Amino acid sequence: MWGFSIAITGSAAVLLMASAPIIGMTSFQNGVTLDNSKVSGTATLFEGSTIQSDGYSRIHLNNGTRLDFGAGAKAQVFATHAALSAGMTEMQSPAGFEVDTTLIRIRPVGADSIARVKIDSGKVYVTALNAPVSVMNSQGLLVAKVAPGVPMVFMAQGATAANSFDVTGCVLNKGGVAIVDDEKGKVVSQITGTDAKKLVGNQVHIVGSVDATGTPGGGATQVVKVTSATVTKKGGCSAEAAALGASTAAAGLTAGAGGGGAAGAVGIGGGLGTPVLVVIGVAAATAASLGGAAAAGAFSSSPSP
Repeated sequence: MWGFSIAITGSAAVLLMASAPIIGMTSFQNGVTLDNSKVSGTATLFEGSTIQSDGYSRIHLNNGTRLDFGAGAKAQVFATHAALSAGMTEMQSPAGFEVDTTLIRIRPVGADSIARVKIDSGKVYVTALNAPVSVMNSQGLLVAKVAPGVPMVFMAQGATAANSFDVTGCVLNKGGVAIVDDEKGKVVSQITGTDAKKLVGNQVHIVGSVDATGTPGGGATQVVKVTSATVTKKGGCSAEAAALGASTAAAGLTAGAGGGGAAGAVGIGGGLGTPVLVVIGVAAATAASLGGAAAAGAFSSSPSP
């Protein structure tokens, strides 16, 4: 659908001509700047429209996606994604919609999943409100799954190779496959190229590179070729082994390699173009204000807590 949008600001009617298809409608609590024009009330949203929110605002896209923006948020909105450059947004979508930043891409895993994303001081905070949320790098490689109640913050940590991997976690044995579990992010990667029998059951600092051609197993979705592995703490991995259905014993492992296995999540240490530091527990308070703004105003239907 193509057409025009008329937005009413005070007593003035502003005619917004569009050469792009209509993708949805916007509604504002305190007004926004939409495609360089100040508008309030409601307005039609076109493919590629830019929005800067003065207060709480909401977008309903034709594909069923809902986007809520906090005060100060800036984004360019398309039918398939929103490019967030500042501030905070909350997303719920049944159609595989993404919120993209210069660092990562965030996508709810199901139609009922609600993701909250905030950019602040070069960091990207991701909160899953009611179901897991997938986090990918700019190339689309899954690098983390954010679970409800375990918010994460991502930030660039220096320019290195896009496939670099640097993680400290428990090395475990799952079905004869050597895996490393990043205990902070609750993520898993298969490791190869080292004698894993000497590492299993211990917390290990692993540096290496992601093997994009590898077929992962043992609960991982990527394979890591190890260049260095240093035991940082003996033992302490029993709880993580139990949670993953893995073992802290080396029996059945092949030295230097891993075999097949089941599905799981991926390591966070590499694949974002730059290494990413994941911090747990800092995003909950800083990402809480958007739901409060909804409850206080005309948009009380927001499912945010």
